Amino acid sequence: MIDFSDRAQVAKAIQYTNVNPDLTREGLLAHVKTCAEYGFDAAMVPPCWVRLAKAELKGTGVKVASTVNFPMANDTLEMKLAVVRLLAKEGADQFDFPPNPGLLLGGEEKEYAAELREVTRVAHEEGMVLKAMLEFGYITTPDLKAKAARFASEAGIDWVKQSSGWGKGGCEATVEDVKILKANITAPCKVKVSGKVNTREKMKALFEAGAELVGTSSGPAIVDGIEGNPNAY
Repeated sequence: MIDFSDRAQVAKAIQYTNVNPDLTREGLLAHVKTCAEYGFDAAMVPPCWVRLAKAELKGTGVKVASTVNFPMANDTLEMKLAVVRLLAKEGADQFDFPPNPGLLLGGEEKEYAAELREVTRVAHEEGMVLKAMLEFGYITTPDLKAKAARFASEAGIDWVKQSSGWGKGGCEATVEDVKILKANITAPCKVKVSGKVNTREKMKALFEAGAELVGTSSGPAIVDGIEGNPNAY
């Protein structure tokens, strides 16, 4: 558990996020500058800006994170694996991706687990950390949430998230969902949260429940001890 009175520790537990489709080069440069100034764990950026972010953040200690098949989740496995390899070539240190919720919802658990295993295998071959966004906006029952977490942990996923926080499958991070995730994974798998985490108080409550990392567009506000945009990611 981090010391929430320590700005540096709080910042190091945040992946400051801007994956908006309308992010410009100028906007990206401003985003990574803020990441370096605050000392965030990572800059979460769209795939098209990974190479530039990597160059701009060289020597800062801030990692570059991106996304695979976000937010739709239903590209073919082969498509997802190809993007993982391409992200590695672009210089990404890690990525978040949504496993196909339709497989789990439709009872195709073997296929769901196989996708998780294959994406994990290729990511680790490429030296990247990966996080599974389980999209509890679709997977709404406690039983299915628990199954999704177990399948991800058993596949060797580094981090599980209750949601991307975006779109139909996105949902607000809650203490209850963090507890479900934490109870259904085993080390070294850990819990990341995303979705309406816009104050230090919210972040602290989620960490007390078992989370260890947060993805948010309210990173500076959280570190500064003020409220971020309640309508933002």
